[in-house]
Amino acid sequence: MPRFNIDKEDRKPLGNSGEYINAIGIGTWNIYNYRNAEEALSSAVEMGINVFETAGMYADGLAEELIGRLVSKVGRDGIFIVIKILSYNLTNEESAIKAVQISLKRLRTSYVDLLLVHGIHELLSISHQIRILEMLAERGYTRYIGVSNFRLKELKEAIESTRKYRIVVNQVTYNILNKKIEKDLLPFAIKNSILIQACSPLGKGSVIKHPLLIKIADVYNKTPAQIALNFIISRPYVMAITKTEQKSHVMEIKDAMGWRLDERDIELLESL
Repeated sequence: MPRFNIDKEDRKPLGNSGEYINAIGIGTWNIYNYRNAEEALSSAVEMGINVFETAGMYADGLAEELIGRLVSKVGRDGIFIVIKILSYNLTNEESAIKAVQISLKRLRTSYVDLLLVHGIHELLSISHQIRILEMLAERGYTRYIGVSNFRLKELKEAIESTRKYRIVVNQVTYNILNKKIEKDLLPFAIKNSILIQACSPLGKGSVIKHPLLIKIADVYNKTPAQIALNFIISRPYVMAITKTEQKSHVMEIKDAMGWRLDERDIELLESL
């Protein structure tokens, strides 16, 4: 039996908010060709992929500007925007508001759907950072709040620090060659209805080169990347954030959904 129940849905619950989003979203970290990326993202929206993740620190704002151009092209209502704010910008309300307003200007929108604190600040308490996030939500800058790269202890503290809003997402590294979160973080997230956003689901290319993945891909007539992504989204309360700047890869991402690996192959991948 697989370690976790197989989630066969291609829409993932956003915490316990009652809202569901795509099982696979597209990130904008480390893009090389922004013109190609803009075409790819527009194509993604046409194919029904509408979750996009970005941050002000990605290429000094160029990635956010990319999403802003997408907003102008396809409209704001049709896409779900996730951004991350550096924890040092959460020192005080003024600093946080300024940082978010700069991002919103680049994004050509008045709000984002999900705002994540980017990593742990060694000098700022987690409770302070969460209070600042909640302030930003109360002022209408974001609909939901979450965290990234929080370990179990830190996630628990973040949850305990909330007052009006709930932590709906924790973005962490997760792929078939890096399953550290399966020990305690993922079981906790499932139990507490917190969506895991798996970044680096392809391991920066290392995952898709694995012989077992290639072998399984041949059986399903899929690409190794599709097998890797499908494994990730087969987990309850887990979605994947992957990068593409090629229109041809958008269809590959889309076709990673709509089916599931069988139990035997999931177990084989769990053994890695």
